[in-house]
Amino acid sequence: MKLSIGSHSFRITPEKAVKFIKVSVYLTCMWPPLEDELKISFRFRKYLSVFLSFGLFFPLLFSIVIYFDDMLIILKSAICMTALANYIAKVIIVTRYHREFEKFRSALNEFILKASNSSKVVFQKYIDKCWKFQFFMVLCYYFGATGIILGPLVLPQKFPTDAIYPFSVNNPVVAGIIYAHQGFAAYLCAAGMVLDGQAALFLWYLNAKFDILVSEINRVAKREDLCWYIRQHQEILAFSDELIPLIRALAFTTVSVTKILIIFSGFFLISNESLLVKLQFVMIAISSTFNTFLYSWAADDLINISGPAMSSEFFNVFCHHSLKMKKMCLFIIYRAQKPIVINIPGLLTTLSSEYYASFLSAVFSCFATIRAVVNS
Repeated sequence: MKLSIGSHSFRITPEKAVKFIKVSVYLTCMWPPLEDELKISFRFRKYLSVFLSFGLFFPLLFSIVIYFDDMLIILKSAICMTALANYIAKVIIVTRYHREFEKFRSALNEFILKASNSSKVVFQKYIDKCWKFQFFMVLCYYFGATGIILGPLVLPQKFPTDAIYPFSVNNPVVAGIIYAHQGFAAYLCAAGMVLDGQAALFLWYLNAKFDILVSEINRVAKREDLCWYIRQHQEILAFSDELIPLIRALAFTTVSVTKILIIFSGFFLISNESLLVKLQFVMIAISSTFNTFLYSWAADDLINISGPAMSSEFFNVFCHHSLKMKKMCLFIIYRAQKPIVINIPGLLTTLSSEYYASFLSAVFSCFATIRAVVNS
């Protein structure tokens, strides 16, 4: 983070943005081990985190069985289980696509180190556009996890969750271990949600690559230039073909988890629980929509820059060139008619600003329905 001389305002560079995201998703074991870190220790961290997640998931499930007549405990445990399931699912996705993650990370780092000044300016534009929101999102999740961990200090409960264990927890040492375990699991859940910030960074990088390509259209003056331009376009499309399946998997997991968390949190907001308890889950309900917005924001920009924007620029520039060059560029114009979208037919609607607007509308309708059912 550096202070710009003229504006007296903070400015985040791409290098700082990558470092910040890397630190924020450390617990997800997303970044492959460095040269000075043994792979065995990296895998140990990853499997230990998953094991600890299951170590809380099943006691929470047991609490639902024991307190099946207490709706509030069921809802609290279900929310915690959903957050843990989100973390586990994303670790599985990261493990499944670890080669792709390594490739994307290397491409991003190489771009930051070797890109021209004009290209860096374009990428900086995207960093300036999104870093404040992503920084706020990361703080919300980790502060929210901290609030849940510190809940027993001001609430009449012994542990952060209502998990039930098949052994006595009255021993101070055992109680301390359980408290530490549940606290660490809370931060794992936060890291699972923050992981979407890294996925969004890859999307912003892809958007920047398209934006840079669009800005270089005016450099094309002869056939050799056009051939070079088409090759650059093909390379970006190949990169997107590798990136989008990974983004789809993460986005589908996030949207599904967000819907579940909002429904469960909605019951809490209209319950008779204390204000402090409600505050914890108000933060969950609100912050869980951030991730869907983050994907929709970047995906909507990608739709525009890979489709209409590129097609329009090509048409404006090449209408003045020879017939032979016009025929050569028809491929890119045709490809631009099919912008890159993030969706899963039948499971995930195309992510865009319109999708997020309809998503929020559905959320408010859901809250209204829940309130009407409870009041009746």
